Amino acid sequence: MLIRLNKFLSSDQISLKIDKNFTIDDEAFLSDTHLHKNINFKGEAFKVDGSILLNGIIKYTFSDQCARCLTHFDNTIETEFKAVLSDCPKENEKDNESDEIQLKITDGCIDPEEDIKQMIYLSMPMKSLCKPDCKGICPNCGVNLNYEECKCKDNLIDPRFEKLKDLLND
Repeated sequence: MLIRLNKFLSSDQISLKIDKNFTIDDEAFLSDTHLHKNINFKGEAFKVDGSILLNGIIKYTFSDQCARCLTHFDNTIETEFKAVLSDCPKENEKDNESDEIQLKITDGCIDPEEDIKQMIYLSMPMKSLCKPDCKGICPNCGVNLNYEECKCKDNLIDPRFEKLKDLLND
């Protein structure tokens, strides 16, 4: 994915809006993340004090499984990022502790694909819900409570505490 900045770099413009759809063809990455190929990249590049800053949003969709009801669904995530664009590589390569993303401008273009893959890995949720009010599954009968009502008794008692119930009858 190349983003061309030639005209922007040579002009007096202060900002440049970017809206680009692209596909990732890395099959190993796609199978690891269950990611759909199409990704939307929106952002704006700014010239600030002799440097170029890029603020952006990456929107992607991947196949996921609900943590409560185990239903498979397509999960769409938007993640924001900020980057600094530069003509030359980092002066200090050992300074990898910085959270700042640096993209290299080569022949008036940037190729943020590898950085976008890293941002996707980092922004994927640990647990996902198919919908915010997901009811999950019944722990006794395994019925998906989003679609069916459970037939289990409401007053199920742990067999270890069955004798304590007799105390209430006295």
